[in-house]
Amino acid sequence: MPLIPQCCETPPVQAHYTPVGETFKLKDDLECYVSGSKDSKSAIIFFYDIYCFHPNAYQGADILAKSGFRVIVPDFLRNTPPSMDTLMDQEKFAKYVKINASYEVLKPDYEAVKNYLVNVEKFDKVFLIGFCLGAKMVMQVSAHDSFYLGGALVHPSLLELSDFENAQAPMIILPSSYERDFTQDYKVLTSKTFGSLCYLQRFDDMEHGWCAARGDWSDPRVASRANEAFRAVVTGFSKISTKA
Repeated sequence: MPLIPQCCETPPVQAHYTPVGETFKLKDDLECYVSGSKDSKSAIIFFYDIYCFHPNAYQGADILAKSGFRVIVPDFLRNTPPSMDTLMDQEKFAKYVKINASYEVLKPDYEAVKNYLVNVEKFDKVFLIGFCLGAKMVMQVSAHDSFYLGGALVHPSLLELSDFENAQAPMIILPSSYERDFTQDYKVLTSKTFGSLCYLQRFDDMEHGWCAARGDWSDPRVASRANEAFRAVVTGFSKISTKA
C-alpha cells in the first residue's frame, strides 16, 4: 500500500527549534533523543515520521515531556529519510520500507529501547506514538508485544484493517482530512476488551503531517490544532494509565 499523495508531493516545512532534552547512543548505531523527567510515571516511545529528526519531532517530543511523560525518540531510520524520488515510486518506497522500517529489521531496536526503559530507567508503563509511517510501526509493535499500554496514530499512513485486528492495546487515532475513513477500523478496536479506552478524532481542517514535519507551526491555526492533537494523546494515555 503506497503512502498517501501528500507524503510524496509535499516537502517538509522549514522550521527552527532548540530541543531541551538530551541525545545518547543506545547501541553503536542507534541514537536516541530523550526528554522529560526520569521520575515521570509513564514513558512514551516516539516514532517520528519519514523525515526523521525534523525540528517538529524534537518539539513534539518536548511537548509530551512537558505534559508529564518521559519521552524517547529512537532514530529507527538512522536519520536517512527516503528521497523524493523514492517517495514518488511505489516499488522503490516498498523496498525502502522493507529494508529500513519492517518489523523484522527493527525488532532488535524495539527490544533494545524496551529493555532500556524497563531495566535501566525502571518504567513499567510505556506508550507508543507514531506519525505517518511511524503509526504503521506502532501497530506492528503492538501486534507483536502486549507489554505496551496503548498507542497513538497521528495522521497515519499504510494502515490496513489487519493492523487493527492484531492490535493488543487501545489506540488513539488522529487522522487529517487526507487520510482514509477509519470508521470500520475503529469498530474493530472498540469490540476488544480495551475498546472503551480507544479514541478517534478527525482533523478535517488539517493537512497530512500537521503534527510533524509538514506542520507549519508558525501559523497559529496549525499550531493550535497540533496542540489539540497532543492534548488528546495526553488525555488518552492518562485515562489508559489509570485503568492499567
